[in-house]
Amino acid sequence: MDTDTLTLPKTKRQRAILSLIASRPIRSQDELAGLLEAQGYEVTQATVSRDIKELGLIKVPLKGGVGGAFKYIEPSVGPAFRSRLHRVVSDLVVSARSANNQIVLRTHPGSGMMLAAAIDGADWPEVIGTIGGDDTVLVIVESTEKTPVIKQRFEDMRGDHEA
Repeated sequence: MDTDTLTLPKTKRQRAILSLIASRPIRSQDELAGLLEAQGYEVTQATVSRDIKELGLIKVPLKGGVGGAFKYIEPSVGPAFRSRLHRVVSDLVVSARSANNQIVLRTHPGSGMMLAAAIDGADWPEVIGTIGGDDTVLVIVESTEKTPVIKQRFEDMRGDHEA
């Protein structure tokens, strides 16, 4: 088998990994391997470990987790988002829910418009736009497939700040 034949399954598997970690907390390589196998990928712990390293995934504390629970995230939702948006999300967002290509962010009263402006200012290519109210922001994502990734970004930014 030549390397071109191996590259396609690897790329597809790594995209599946990114999709999985964006849609739910993955706490271990074993859990990730099991989820990949459920999707039809033949993987070993070594394969998963190599993919995690190549993708540059990092482990962060799980919000509300007990006993030192962690989850994997993409590096792009880590320190690169230490910005005005990260600070605003961390300080103001109370909850995040999604449906189809929409995310509803609940904020403290009077903070919705400020959050909407910060999201618009971040100029994320996946976000078409926002509508800000008093304590709610509606985020419209360009596709249903990208919604879990964007929602996870908000949750990760929110999770760094514990009251």
